[in-house]
Amino acid sequence: MNFQAIICSFILGVGLVLICTSTGTVDEDTNFTKTTCKIIFIIGCVMTAIGGLAYVYTIHEVLVRAREKFRAKKLRKLEQQNAQLKTVSIRIEGEKNVPA
Repeated sequence: MNFQAIICSFILGVGLVLICTSTGTVDEDTNFTKTTCKIIFIIGCVMTAIGGLAYVYTIHEVLVRAREKFRAKKLRKLEQQNAQLKTVSIRIEGEKNVPA
């Protein structure tokens, strides 16, 4: 997985935890004041928005890169390995069929 996607998902997760903590859905007897809850909620919303948008941007970046490779007709790693294996096996089969 992309390192950028890991960071974005971490930011998104922390933001969601802050939102849940501030709204009191996790624990009903929190010792936060209303102002503290509001600040934590706002920070959670901002982190969730930043993490979500960055995650969407990262996925878009990966898809654009894959599309450019597809248009340039570059083979992927697995396709390269299959093509290389095919040529090696054809060469071996050809050597077996050559009379001595």
